[in-house]
Amino acid sequence: MTYLFNSRILTHISFWLGYFLLFGFIWTRDGNYSSSYFLEFVLLPIRIGVVYASLYYLLPRYLLKKKFALFLVSYSGLLLFGSILQRFFIHFFYEQQTNFDLINILDPAAVLRAFILINSTALFLLALKILFLYLEERSINQPIHDEKIEVKSDKRFYRIHPSDILYLEGLGNYVTYYLRNGTKIIGYNSLKNANNELPDYFVRIHKSFIVNTNQVISYDKHNVEIAKEKFLPIGNSYEFEI
Repeated sequence: MTYLFNSRILTHISFWLGYFLLFGFIWTRDGNYSSSYFLEFVLLPIRIGVVYASLYYLLPRYLLKKKFALFLVSYSGLLLFGSILQRFFIHFFYEQQTNFDLINILDPAAVLRAFILINSTALFLLALKILFLYLEERSINQPIHDEKIEVKSDKRFYRIHPSDILYLEGLGNYVTYYLRNGTKIIGYNSLKNANNELPDYFVRIHKSFIVNTNQVISYDKHNVEIAKEKFLPIGNSYEFEI
């Protein structure tokens, strides 16, 4: 993951500062900015606490381990706790009440409002975190398509860039690589293993042929034109599409 200024701490500080400024402005009523920003200042620690508890405790402990029921129960309980705590903070620090009016503090409509507001922040950041984890996992597991492959032929190793290959032809335990410059390289390998070494834009169209789809000139349901007037058959048990 890329962080602002190459610092995780500064990235988090920048996000919460932006969050504070944005929502303090959004919730301003009748131009009373000081009151709105004071309320955001009072409530921000609760939201930060709920968010980080969700991201760094509930997410890895339950959600990523597919313990969905435990996650939902724990997440709902955390939101409810944060909502009630927010009501206490509003009552004593924002409204500056000195009496312990539990009925007012735990007003169902007010608690529900707080629940929804905290949930919207926590849910957004949870979704963002899951997306980053998915992209990170995908980048780790995705094969690198631009690396050259090595083909052993006549006791020599040839390094070939996949984009330079027109097609491959398999015959027994040998595979012939036909390159764009007209060169042919014959290596000891099976067509199946050779296909596994190549990027996704290589497609097997026949028990004996694999084609580079980026080099296809034309095709129909019977054959593929891979070079000028060079047609390769499509096997009965294969289909071809780009």
